[in-house]
Amino acid sequence: MESAYLKTAVDAATALEIRLPWVIASAWQAVLNQTPLEFEHNRDIYFQLKEQAQDVLGTTLTEQIRSFVDNPQLTALIIRNCPRDRDTPPTPYSGVLSPRSTPIACLVSLSIHSLLGINPVVYEGENDGRLFRHVIPSRNASSQKSSHGSRLRFSYHVDNPDLPLSSENVGTLSCCPEYLSFFGMRCDPRINTTLVNVDELVAALPATTISELTAPQFVIHRPDSFTSNRRKTAELPVLVRGLSGEWLCRMDCENTHAISLKGECALNTLKALLDSRQFDEPHLLLPGDFMIFKNQRVLHARDGFEPQNDGADRWLIRLFAVNDLTRVRHSRADHLYEVLS
Repeated sequence: MESAYLKTAVDAATALEIRLPWVIASAWQAVLNQTPLEFEHNRDIYFQLKEQAQDVLGTTLTEQIRSFVDNPQLTALIIRNCPRDRDTPPTPYSGVLSPRSTPIACLVSLSIHSLLGINPVVYEGENDGRLFRHVIPSRNASSQKSSHGSRLRFSYHVDNPDLPLSSENVGTLSCCPEYLSFFGMRCDPRINTTLVNVDELVAALPATTISELTAPQFVIHRPDSFTSNRRKTAELPVLVRGLSGEWLCRMDCENTHAISLKGECALNTLKALLDSRQFDEPHLLLPGDFMIFKNQRVLHARDGFEPQNDGADRWLIRLFAVNDLTRVRHSRADHLYEVLS
């Protein structure tokens, strides 16, 4: 009986899409309406949310969701028709809003992260230590190329790519986020979140270009979303092999620079291939849609747009996560989620 409720699809872009039927979404909504939002200094709620989600979603759907982490071919997961806040406030143009103003969205995001067995984090110097970041067109940052920008295209990038990738050793800093999720609060049909699969991209590159991109001859600058710790790295490779032989990437079209002529040529070849847009996989998130993707296995981008500044502009809630908490360095003993960067 349970399987009759499941509607899933895996497209050629290795994205798993699941649509929750009304009966399951409604049952989950009823449970979350009675769940207190007490996550900032209490990890116990994280495990309680996992048990709640398992009970409501059932075995088959839970196993499908969990397959996203373990299946190396899957790079993105979209769960549509999740529970959502019934009284959604206006789009928060300041980028600051208490989780208690959007409790259901925050609880759904935490529940799915817990179900996947991954660990939410926030990086020191970005988002003022707040776990949830509001992806909105800020009135004060419209010309930035960040999640708070709007008018300029936010080109292809991996988030926090200057930090160690999954197969690289960590030192005093924390690892690069392995997952990035969005929860749809308010949509704009003009604006997609665009993903590019790294494996498909690398397969289209000449062998000589790949060789140059795997050499440590690139400098990465911190993106505009960091208000402090705006450092640049020592020489790093753009492409790295993962622990299972998969390709990992730290490309950021706006903030990656080569220190050699060969490296610059390889970088230009990669950018030209991206600019052809033949690998673009556009996804429109509706209110109540949850998307998570493997940050080092895909690049993501967003086209520029003109916000209306009427309280109804596009709004997503973002959350970072990592697989292994031993690969992060906590910034303060009293903060469960903020890590050094």
